Amino acid sequence: MLNFIFFIDLGKFPPCANPQFILNNKKTFMNHNLYSRIMLAIFFSVSIIACNNNKESEETTSTTDTTNTTATMDNVDAVAAAPGLYKVVADSAGIRILDVTYKPGDSSAMHWHPDYALYLIEGGTSTFYMKDGSKMESTMSSGMSAIRPAETHSVKNTGNTPVHVLVFEVNRSGSMSPADPMDATKVASSQYKSLADSMGIRIVEVNYKPGEESAMHAHPDLAFYVINASKIEFTKKDGSKQVADLPKGAMAVMPAEAHSVKNIGKTAFKGILVEMHRAMK
Repeated sequence: MLNFIFFIDLGKFPPCANPQFILNNKKTFMNHNLYSRIMLAIFFSVSIIACNNNKESEETTSTTDTTNTTATMDNVDAVAAAPGLYKVVADSAGIRILDVTYKPGDSSAMHWHPDYALYLIEGGTSTFYMKDGSKMESTMSSGMSAIRPAETHSVKNTGNTPVHVLVFEVNRSGSMSPADPMDATKVASSQYKSLADSMGIRIVEVNYKPGEESAMHAHPDLAFYVINASKIEFTKKDGSKQVADLPKGAMAVMPAEAHSVKNIGKTAFKGILVEMHRAMK
């Protein structure tokens, strides 16, 4: 309900407000009285419009607050919910790589991820808000990696430094792949080390010193990220060779392949592989 109080200064009324003048000029008084009523009606209407506009403005502000971390939006894609924070680098073979950066104070709307792996390029402190209203603060260090089940959350950088993370989403619901006898971590264990392995997703750290070469081995479909750049020679099972300059920060999705690898560059190579030991639908 809207309450209005009108303050009327009788001293501002025209001379016709004088009682003697009213007796002598009744018609004039009635004209001015009508004028006063019209002015009050206009003032009343303008006041209602102004108050309604203020109310609408307040409602608009509260519903367009994109930093609201308590929204309950299920299955909303992270890129759609927070396009300024989540960037798609690659998306194929049921694997999507997201390059994610939260500056201090940045927050996202509630969003959803399928099963995923993550790798911290720059660590920091973030608070995760779950759809049930609970929250969890986590401090993650640079170089940390993990595998997570599908979840809905919003995120806020509550630390003092930017958080830069790669998210490898897995949009595959097929059966788990059987063990491969040419598994890289088995036949080339000096170069390939498993960091995490669950839900048909495996994170592998790769290291090749200059001149170092691995035995022939196999990988399933995978995504990769280059930590330290170098020049790499790949030799396939048929004997064909391919040389690639892999710069720092390069990332991509690659199909399954068997090969041996040699670092023909002058610097040590280091990278992260996210292998898919899970079939497509």
